[in-house]
Amino acid sequence: MVQRVDLAVKDMTLHLDLSSISGIQGAVVRYAIPTRIRHRGVETKLVLDDRGAGAADAEVDAALVKAIVRGRQWFEQLASGRARSFAEIARTEGVTRRYVARLIPLAFLAPDIVEKILSGAQPVDLTTDELTKRIDLPQDWAEQRGALGFD
Repeated sequence: MVQRVDLAVKDMTLHLDLSSISGIQGAVVRYAIPTRIRHRGVETKLVLDDRGAGAADAEVDAALVKAIVRGRQWFEQLASGRARSFAEIARTEGVTRRYVARLIPLAFLAPDIVEKILSGAQPVDLTTDELTKRIDLPQDWAEQRGALGFD
């Protein structure tokens, strides 16, 4: 049935030959689907416009969720006095002090950003590396939404 697929910068057009099911010779339908090209680490994804996408379409990024959980746990350890330094947490967890320092700011993500990440509704190009390398992650939640592509 698929006669042709045209891929453009902002959309993909399917040309479907419905002759076999409609009984009408030359019944070709063109269907345009808004798309975006997103880079995620070393891979490139063609992302269909998510308007109208349901929760079933969401893909939870386990590594991203784990990073947020660790950042919150480690911040709580520092705030409560159970840990005295990044170095102490790093020794206990078997990671580097630098890694701990990269994840602690995730404890201050806007609640709605965390909620979207937990449900898999984050921008497709928001990876753990992308999020943790933002040393200058804004403290203002509105600025975070803009910087991370949630607006």
